[in-house]
Amino acid sequence: MDADELLAYKVSARDSAQSEMLERFPHFLDHPIVVTEINEAAIDSYETWLNDEFDFGFERVIGWKRRPAHAKAIDIAVWCGDLLAGLCWASPQDSPNKILVLYLQRNPDDTLPTRGYIAPICLTAVRNYALLLDLKWVVIQDPNPDAREAYFREQFHQVPGIGLAYDLTNDYAALDEEVDDHER
Repeated sequence: MDADELLAYKVSARDSAQSEMLERFPHFLDHPIVVTEINEAAIDSYETWLNDEFDFGFERVIGWKRRPAHAKAIDIAVWCGDLLAGLCWASPQDSPNKILVLYLQRNPDDTLPTRGYIAPICLTAVRNYALLLDLKWVVIQDPNPDAREAYFREQFHQVPGIGLAYDLTNDYAALDEEVDDHER
């Protein structure tokens, strides 16, 4: 898979997540929510969060994106107007069957209308991307205990030998059922 194809998959996964979010949560039609890659503007905004209890070091992402070892990783920035609402970094790390969500963080400003929605938006983008890569699992690496409930709401389950994971084969089964329904 070449760099252009991976870039197209990342863009498609982010765009699909944004569209799905508006379908799933129509009240966001009143807010300018945009899902992009992590760029310098996102890092500048993120650095205003650094008094937050958690610092995942997202400023490193700009450098990581240039490394061949991270070519298959996806980076996600969620914006609410001109405010950065959340960030995510996920990578298959050479796994043939899973992508690991390594970092996922929301803006600590509890007044943003995106509070409670960053995990669903980012995880949707990661799931979409993983499906394009023909992976089987989305796995949360070292989940924050306070955030586990958000993952459970997104249909993640503790899977022995895998971890806190979402089984993408269920998505394939749903797609197969849709095809079967349309063929009848």
